[in-house]
Amino acid sequence: MAIKIRVAAVLVESDAVLLAMHRRRGETTWALPGGGLEEGEALEECLVREMREETGIPIRVGRLMLVADVVPPAGSLREQTLNLVFHVTRDGQAHTEARSVRLDEAHDAVRFVPLDDLEQVGLRPPIGEALRAAIAEGPNGPARYLGNVWAEPARRATE
Repeated sequence: MAIKIRVAAVLVESDAVLLAMHRRRGETTWALPGGGLEEGEALEECLVREMREETGIPIRVGRLMLVADVVPPAGSLREQTLNLVFHVTRDGQAHTEARSVRLDEAHDAVRFVPLDDLEQVGLRPPIGEALRAAIAEGPNGPARYLGNVWAEPARRATE
């Protein structure tokens, strides 16, 4: 069994964090921008590439904030994923807005979502509370291991 390694970016501006919206099989979920590590690719390279592809925003990668396993139950069709969540900042062009358009077949939009709304938007994996705490700790806070955060996706028909 292969385990997917996914890197994700935490870009915070004006008390809001950048999220990417996904619509699949009648469900709408939000995730931190990022994606799977390709063979021969370093974590930082992967995160810079994924942010460029998903948002068009050039970034600098900062500290590792959170590590979370997503281990689906036996027999599930979903894959096991190791999520590595990094703090990022914009690299130049500090006032460029994130695009809110469909960028590829997997992402419908990217948008800054208020930190107070993280637990209500259908964040996947469901790490909203831990993410808010890590953001509050600032740039020098410790990395936190959250363990297995698997949860059945909630069905959401609308944004």
